[in-house]
Amino acid sequence: MSLLDRGTETVIVYPEIEGVDSDGNPMRYPSPTGIEVSAVVQVSAASGTSARRAEQDNEGVETEENYRLRIVRGQNVFLGPRARVEWRGELWSVVGFPRRYNGSHRTAHMDYALRRA
Repeated sequence: MSLLDRGTETVIVYPEIEGVDSDGNPMRYPSPTGIEVSAVVQVSAASGTSARRAEQDNEGVETEENYRLRIVRGQNVFLGPRARVEWRGELWSVVGFPRRYNGSHRTAHMDYALRRA
């Protein structure tokens, strides 16, 4: 069994789904129904671009939290850029598209970048 087949956290993911807005235009948004999955969540450094977009807290200090999410293999869940993740009671946004690691069958996995929603 690989470390990629084990998770240290249980998270609820709300995958991106397609729908139609009130004007009949196609749109994508997070599913209203969550799926509980096993995953690994690790702290991630912010890029210069995301650091410039940091939010200000109540005292005017810029804060931002970025994490890396790896869903345990075999759970067959794909998260698009409009998906949401509930981790430890807080809602997180998926930033961009996933990073695919497919150097070999044994090490293949996908990582997602998370930012507090």
